[in-house]
Amino acid sequence: MAEIDFVKLAEYCQQKNIETHTVDGERYRETVFVSIEDGNALRYSMTPHLLRNARQCILVHYWDALAVTIWHSCYKVEFIDSDGCVHGSLDENFRLSVGSGNGYRIMSLSYTGDRLYWFRWNHSNPDMEKFSKAWELYLRLKDIKSVSEIKLIAEMYMKDDKIFELEQKNEDLEFSNILLKQEKEQYQELLDEIKEIVENNRGTEN
Repeated sequence: MAEIDFVKLAEYCQQKNIETHTVDGERYRETVFVSIEDGNALRYSMTPHLLRNARQCILVHYWDALAVTIWHSCYKVEFIDSDGCVHGSLDENFRLSVGSGNGYRIMSLSYTGDRLYWFRWNHSNPDMEKFSKAWELYLRLKDIKSVSEIKLIAEMYMKDDKIFELEQKNEDLEFSNILLKQEKEQYQELLDEIKEIVENNRGTEN
C-alpha cells in the first residue's frame, strides 16, 4: 500500500475551504493542522509541514461570516483517516466540532449529538493537552456499543479532569499563601528593625 501524503491532502482541504469561504459575506482566516502520530501523540501547527510524520490528522478550518452587520467566527473540523479518506466526523457516531458556550469558543467531542467532553478553543494557541484528552477519550469509547457505558465513562472522564483542575487551583492557592506568609515575615522583620532603631534613638537622647 502506498504511503499517504497527508501534507498534500491537507493542503487540498485547506484550498477547498479557502475557495468556499472567500466570497461576499465570508472571509477565510486560517487552518489549524493537528498531526496524530505514532503512539497517538498529537502536535499542531498553523502550516501543514508537520503532517509528514502523521498517521492520521485533524484540520480545524476557521472563517468569518457576516450576519447582517456583525461578523462572527465559524469553524469546520475535518478528519483524515489512516487510509487518506477525508471525513466530517471521526466515524459514524463520534464527532469533533467547535461552537459557542458561556461566551467562549468550545471544542466538543460528541456521540450521536450528545456532548461527552469539551474545552475552550483558542484557534491561535490550541490547548493540546485538552485536545489529546479528547482524542484519548474517543479511542477508549469508539469500540463500545453500550450507550449507557459510553456516557458513564465520559462522565467519569470529565470529573477526573475537573478534579485535576481543582487540585491545580489548590496548589496555586497554597503557593499564594506561602508568598503571603513570606511577605508578612519580611514586613515583620522590617517593623522589628524600625522599632529597634527608634528605641536606640530614645536611649541616645536620654
